[in-house]
Amino acid sequence: MGDLFPALDPIPLPAPVWLLKSLHLLLLSLHFVTVQLLLGGLALAFVWSLLGHLRRDEKCRAASGELAGYLPVIVTYVVNLGVPPLLFTQVLYGVALYTSTVLIGAYWISVIFLLIVMYYMLYAATRRLARGRTWWFLSLASLLIVLGVAKIYSTAMTLMLRPEVWQAMYRANAHGTLSPPHDPTLLPRWTFMVCAALAVAGAALVVLSKRRIFSTELRDFFAARGGLLALVGAPLWLAAGFWVWHSQPAAVAHRLAEHALYPAVGLAWLVCVALLGVFGLLALVRKSRLPVALAVGVALIAVLADAAAVIFRDGIRDVTLIGKGFNLWHQPLEVNLQILIIFGVLQLSGLVVIGWLVATMARAKPVTEVPHDQA
Repeated sequence: MGDLFPALDPIPLPAPVWLLKSLHLLLLSLHFVTVQLLLGGLALAFVWSLLGHLRRDEKCRAASGELAGYLPVIVTYVVNLGVPPLLFTQVLYGVALYTSTVLIGAYWISVIFLLIVMYYMLYAATRRLARGRTWWFLSLASLLIVLGVAKIYSTAMTLMLRPEVWQAMYRANAHGTLSPPHDPTLLPRWTFMVCAALAVAGAALVVLSKRRIFSTELRDFFAARGGLLALVGAPLWLAAGFWVWHSQPAAVAHRLAEHALYPAVGLAWLVCVALLGVFGLLALVRKSRLPVALAVGVALIAVLADAAAVIFRDGIRDVTLIGKGFNLWHQPLEVNLQILIIFGVLQLSGLVVIGWLVATMARAKPVTEVPHDQA
């Protein structure tokens, strides 16, 4: 272990690294999907609500109103799917993550209060919407908060890879209010997440356009806008990905390129994002006439693209930390089979419940609405 890192916790890992890491990557991929849905949904809600207010565009008003109902639900998935991967990160990389989050402790703790404020504003927006009042400023404020929280998380996850600046930061300010020294990889990482939100939100709109509780006009609106977002977001996501890659130190990039896994994962991500753009073009042209199977395919490709990005991101973290003296795979291990079985059952049960909730929400219809085909 390098001298830059604190001594390891004497408590050994309770499960093999490969198992903890696999669960971490799975749950983090799902968390990233929900974060991108929230970012993209808030951006669309703001734009459509504002356009509906300024232009008195009923279609934009209706579309933003539908999104308003989904956003608080998405927040619950963001939070509940965000806690487990954070806990796995603490178990696997505790000596690095705890240090980085303590060094920016004031910002890190503020995330809790920022999310509470944002959550409240989304419910306030639905109340204003029910009264026929404008709410674009609430969606804008919520979007800015989420972007700020994303920046805080990107800062913490980047700072944990920079043990060479920890001591100087602590000497300069031990109260957790100091921003880290400039890191050339921070802005690319944050931009990567924002660009991904456009493409993933576009894929979600394409899926939303298949719900028959909406009028044909609104379904066409969702499909066309979703296709356009995927078509525009895909190349932006690709550009941000290349920016992340080129911002890495030469030694890190070299080790990743020589690894057996990461070049293949990077290629898979490129293919998925390119396909996302192609399907976005199809949705833009065909609108609500796009077959359900293709709409579902768009969503699956978006999830796979996120999963590939998460795996590659994990490689960047491991390779960077190994180069600075911390090897994840060399930590002490003492498997507790009983704990593992209980954890596995609870984890699987949780995923089943979440899947059931998503399916229930997808099938739900407003009490006062009936399919327009039957009206």
